Formats: sequence, structure tokens, C-alpha cells
Amino acid sequence: MRWIVLLLFPVVAHAQVYRWVDSKGTVHYSDGTPPRGVRATKLDIDTRPGPVATETAECYTVRCQGERMEDRIARREATDARIAAERAANTPPPPRGLDFRKYIWIRRGMSEGELLSVAGTPDFHTPGWDLRTYTYMPTVSDPFVTTVTLVNGRVSDVERIRKF
Repeated sequence: MRWIVLLLFPVVAHAQVYRWVDSKGTVHYSDGTPPRGVRATKLDIDTRPGPVATETAECYTVRCQGERMEDRIARREATDARIAAERAANTPPPPRGLDFRKYIWIRRGMSEGELLSVAGTPDFHTPGWDLRTYTYMPTVSDPFVTTVTLVNGRVSDVERIRKF
């Protein structure tokens, strides 16, 4: 009984792979027998360990094609990771907005330093020598756009508009 098991083991380890095309033109690969009435070809599979055969232009074995496909997948994953990192680096930060409690502390005549200490860093600002504009964008908790205009370093106008 032991000899029968030992004789069957090499047969099971050496499986055949068949390739056929169905009536719709789809190419199928299987290690089982193909359906009847289909012209199938047996593929030569190189299962022996050895060096990667991607250096040559001739690549007809399933092993060689698989190695090339793994290389392409690795390159594509590296490219996708690089693009995702670039997108993450280029996305603007979420708007901080200006809470109503901070808004009511802003007065005309405040200095720029006092404004920044009360309201915090603006979402957008237009730099200038004597005229600057700080804009605080709306958030879910505070749906107002607040624009503060500074002339010569002092708050000259505060405008608050509801956006949504």
C-alpha cells in the first residue's frame, strides 16, 4: 500500500495546465481537463527553481510570464503609492474658520498682533504693504465667511457673510 502512495505522489505534483478559448473569445487556463468539444493546448510549465528569466526578450513559459507580471504589479503599486503621497502632500489643510466667540472680540482699531492672538491664523490672506486682508472660511460649526481688512496694521473693516 505504501508503494502505491509513493508512486502517485510524483504524478500529483506534476500537474498539467490547459489553455483554451471559448465561443465568446475569452481565454481560459485550468489545471483540470477542459470541456468537451474545445480545442485545448497543454502548456509547458517550468516549475524548477532558477534565476528570473525576464532579461531575455523570449518569454513563452507561464513562469516567465508570471515573473514579468509580478514585476509590473510591483512597479504599478510603487507608482500608485508615490501618486497617493503626492496627493496627500498637495491637499490643502481643512479650513479652520472663525468661531462666533472669537468674532465678537474683533474690534476696529485693533492691531494685527491683537487680531491674530484673538482670531488665530487665517485660512487665506492677501499680503500687502499697507493693506492686508485676512479671510476665515466657513466650517460646519460656523457657516460664515469672515473677512478682516487691515490698513497700516490696524483693523479697519470686519465683514461676515453666511455661506450655507
